[in-house]
Amino acid sequence: MKIQQVQLFPVATPRQTGIANQHVIVRMETADGAVGWGEMSDLSHVPMYQFDLPELERMLNELLKGRDPRNIAKIEDDLIRFFPDEGHMYSRSGLVRQGVDLVLHDLLGRVDGVPVYQLLGGKMRDRIRVCYPIFRMRSVEEVEPNLQRVEEKLAEGFDLVRVYVGVNEQADIEFLGKFTDRYGGRVEIKSLDFSNLLDWRRAHRLIEIYGELADFMLVESAAPRNDLDGLAEFRRRSRWPISEHVLHIHHGWHLLSRGCVDILNVSPYLLGGLRASLRLIALAEAARASVLLGTTQELNLGTAAVAHLGAAARILDYPSDNTGPHLYTKDVVKSPLTYEHSHLVVPEGPGLGIDVDEDLLQEMTASAAWTFGTDLAGVLDRTPSTRPSARE
Repeated sequence: MKIQQVQLFPVATPRQTGIANQHVIVRMETADGAVGWGEMSDLSHVPMYQFDLPELERMLNELLKGRDPRNIAKIEDDLIRFFPDEGHMYSRSGLVRQGVDLVLHDLLGRVDGVPVYQLLGGKMRDRIRVCYPIFRMRSVEEVEPNLQRVEEKLAEGFDLVRVYVGVNEQADIEFLGKFTDRYGGRVEIKSLDFSNLLDWRRAHRLIEIYGELADFMLVESAAPRNDLDGLAEFRRRSRWPISEHVLHIHHGWHLLSRGCVDILNVSPYLLGGLRASLRLIALAEAARASVLLGTTQELNLGTAAVAHLGAAARILDYPSDNTGPHLYTKDVVKSPLTYEHSHLVVPEGPGLGIDVDEDLLQEMTASAAWTFGTDLAGVLDRTPSTRPSARE
C-alpha cells in the first residue's frame, strides 16, 4: 500500500457565538483507492498568518507520495524535521503534523476495519467527560447572555462548564456569584481559565476572590506563557490544582520538573497528533501527574480523534474540553458525534468512525473566509465584534 495523493480543503465554520473559524480538512488516497480523512483544527488564532494551502499541499505530496502509510513512525519523524516545533500556543507546524497524523490513523483504521483506538493499543473507556466553554467577559453586559447559555446547554445535557476569566473583575464576580445562585448543585465548573493573560500575582489575588463565590475543580494558565517561575509560585500558593497547555514534549518536562503544574493539558492540535499526545500522557504518568485533554474546539473529525485518544489513554483523571461539535453550527460530516450527559461517546466505526459528506465539503470550501478582522479581543476571546464590550 502506497500513498498516492494528499488534498487540503479549507473550510469556514460558524460558531453559535456568531463568528466563523477556519479549519483545513485533509484527504489522503492510496494507489489502490483507500481513503482517509483528517483535520488541521482552527487556524483562526493569533498569529494571524495563514497557510499558503496550494504550496503546503504540494510539499506534503512531495514528502508523502509513494510512502507506506503503515510506517507512521518514519513519516512522523520526517514531519517533525520538516515542520519543527515553533514553541508557541498556536503552532502552525503542529497543525500540519496533526492533520497528517489523523489522516494516517483514519486511513489505516478503515483499511483494517477497526476503530483508531485499536491502533493506539485498545480501549480503557468508552466515553470521556467534557465541559462546555463559557467565553471571557470584558463587560458586565456580557454576564447575563453567558448565564443564559449555561441554561441552554444544561437543557442539552451539559452539566459541566469551564469559564474564561481575568479581564474584567467586576464581570467575573457577577457571573460567578449568579452562577452559584442559579446553578449550584445542578452545573459544575471544571476550571477557571486565565489564558496566560495575567501575571501570577494578579491571577492569585483574583482566584482567592473567585474561590469564595463559586466551586471549581482547577485553575488553568495562571501566569504568562513561558513564565515557569511565576507559574510554579502560583502553584505553591494555590488551593486548587493547576493545569497548563503543553506546547511540546520538552515543555511538558519543564512544567513537571520545575513544579509548575499538577495537570498536563494535552492537545493533538498543539503536539502534532495522537502519537505525540500519547508520549505526553506517558510523561505525566512517569511524573505521577494528572492529564486532561485540551482543545482548540475541533470539528467532528478532530474531536473524534480526541475521543479515540481518550479511550486509549492510561491516565485521564480530569474532565476534558472537547465540545466543538456542539459549538459549531455547520460541519463536513454526514452524522455528528454523540454526547450524553456531558460525556463524549467514543465512536465505534472503522478509522475515526466519522464519514465526510464530500458535497458539503466542497460547498464549505467555497466560502472559507476569515471573520475576525483585526479585532484582537475577538480573536483572543472567540467572541464576535457585536459583543457589548466592543462598542465605541
